[in-house]
Amino acid sequence: MKPFYPIIGAITLACFATTVQAQQKVSPIQNKVLIMDGLDNDVRTGMGIIDGKWTLEAWIKGDDNTWKPEEAIITGGEYSDLNSCDNMPLIIKDGYLYSKGANLKSSIKMDDAWHHVAVSCDGRTTRLFLDGKEVAHRDTALAILPGAIGVNEKKHTFGGSIDEVRIWRTALPLSTLQRWKDTPIERTHPSFRYLIGYYNFEDFTESMSVNWVGKGHQSYHLRNGRNDYYGNKPMAFVKPQDDLHIVHHHGKQKLFHATVLHNEWDLEQGSKGGQFIKLRIIVQGTDKPLSLDQLELDLSAMENLKDIDKVHLYYTGQQPKSSLRQEIFGRGQKAESKLRFIRQKGEPIQYMQPGVNYFLVALDLTENAIPGNKLVGNIPIIQLSGKKHSPELSTDYATQRVAYSNGKNNDIIKVLQWNIWHGGVHLGKTEGRNRVIDLIRASQADIITMQEGYGAQDTIAQALGFHLQTKSAKDNLALFSRFPIDKIPSSESFKSNPGIIKLNNGKKILVNDCWLRYAYRPEYTSSYASYGLNPKVWEAEDATLSLVDITNLINKDILPHQESPDMPTIIAGDFNSCSHLDWTDRTKPLHFGYGAVNFPTSQYMATQGFKDSFREQNPDELKYQGGTTAVIYGQMQMSRIDFIYYKGKMRTLSSKIVRSSPDIDDVWASDHAAVLTTFQVL
Repeated sequence: MKPFYPIIGAITLACFATTVQAQQKVSPIQNKVLIMDGLDNDVRTGMGIIDGKWTLEAWIKGDDNTWKPEEAIITGGEYSDLNSCDNMPLIIKDGYLYSKGANLKSSIKMDDAWHHVAVSCDGRTTRLFLDGKEVAHRDTALAILPGAIGVNEKKHTFGGSIDEVRIWRTALPLSTLQRWKDTPIERTHPSFRYLIGYYNFEDFTESMSVNWVGKGHQSYHLRNGRNDYYGNKPMAFVKPQDDLHIVHHHGKQKLFHATVLHNEWDLEQGSKGGQFIKLRIIVQGTDKPLSLDQLELDLSAMENLKDIDKVHLYYTGQQPKSSLRQEIFGRGQKAESKLRFIRQKGEPIQYMQPGVNYFLVALDLTENAIPGNKLVGNIPIIQLSGKKHSPELSTDYATQRVAYSNGKNNDIIKVLQWNIWHGGVHLGKTEGRNRVIDLIRASQADIITMQEGYGAQDTIAQALGFHLQTKSAKDNLALFSRFPIDKIPSSESFKSNPGIIKLNNGKKILVNDCWLRYAYRPEYTSSYASYGLNPKVWEAEDATLSLVDITNLINKDILPHQESPDMPTIIAGDFNSCSHLDWTDRTKPLHFGYGAVNFPTSQYMATQGFKDSFREQNPDELKYQGGTTAVIYGQMQMSRIDFIYYKGKMRTLSSKIVRSSPDIDDVWASDHAAVLTTFQVL
């Protein structure tokens, strides 16, 4: 990962933000704080385990002088009960500031006024701070899990206001905490390069808020929801706050951070305006706003420039999910290894709005683009009001490629496997389900095997115009298809949803949408990042749960309905069990030292002649681990439990784990990643 710093060099692609007049004024920014009700708010960062050196800090204000036994400030959240880290490093315990793992407690009773709170570890000593003073320390070092703000479990939900949450991969000294606690973070902060989470809530929406230093495929933006995800209590919200003495920068506008964000979604042959790279520019201040004058686009690593017809540049607003596409500098340019777009004389200047600004590089692919070819590029240099900068780059993303167009060949179908998590309501019932529908549309899938539909399936089917097979509108399993489905009786409808799908060319596919029981003694797929576990226990658990379920499914719902031994057959679903193809000796470092593990369910599928479509296309298990649960949590990136298995007269053309939004940098709508496989039916 390259550092972010001003440089001198050549440039290329000119862009801008919101048009303003010659006086160069932009809307002022008002301090906003997060309001939590102490009842049912669920605000998650999803950040994973941090060890070694670290610091957590925030401003908090209780809604009264009465405190529950424990109220969270920065904690682990869901799936954080691990013995390898502290999941409650900064909380209020019985009215006193407390760090659980280090057992540090302030002697000062908290009230309903604003207070700056912090805890840090330098690898030897953990220290607790209140209002710029050290109030406790202990010679101990431990890892932490800062996956949530103001909540761990529902009973820990904070009641009051929170602002200026900062998460660092270094131990800030007391003098630095004192110097910066009353002012927003700027690039001049001496430890800026160690800042990995910065939440000031200025861009907060109903469903999310941007991590101002987020990068990679998972930027750890805030996800806003409810613990009672089917409930209707108010979610956390923000409001302007005047009684917190954070002094915002209202002077000359200056750059805070610029980040290049890549799209992991493949683009179909002949597609137009496909998202390729997004540039997130964050600025502070309102006077003399900056303009994005030039931007260099480097396509030298592109596998075949002839796959691209044109390259476009758009301003897309101040939120990652946006319908705004304001094209700048004409209507695109022919692809070359180095592109230069510069604002021409007479073109309007558009200035940065305070806070987040997004710019999108989009591609038009040719009809003859070669499937599988890599789509690779970068933005090495930008120029803001005459000064050149190098945006921060990241390699933490899956390579984008040219995808087959299933509209050109009746033998090509795309299958999407996705557990949408309690009916897709975790970002709010409407917002969450809209994101689910948008993702399915973007996948261009012909067949979708879905788990945890739970009331969303009718809405999804109507929005897509697809055929739907489900036991009931509120049931677990939902099978969607662009083509008609002939229902097959299920031996156990909560776990198995079989049907025969007839393609436009008359060929038939036997499909089973499934969910298998999970190991819970322990639930190793979510708790493997703990010490002292025994994988033999995992194997034994799977042998009595998921293996029993899949054996029953194949014997009762697959074999009796195969019209011939080579009939194209797909079993796809949430298997709640990992694969022996993933957990090998080579991948021990990815699995907290555990491996190889002989998971019986995946081995059984192999003995029955079924192929794992993802692992077949991505055979290097170390390079392409492909975790699917829970992809939104940093400590759980390496459990692949969602599969698309197949056998018979068909072959895979491509297969990918889909774990990021089709709108680059937006939050993901589920806890599971999806699996997208393209098949050719022979």
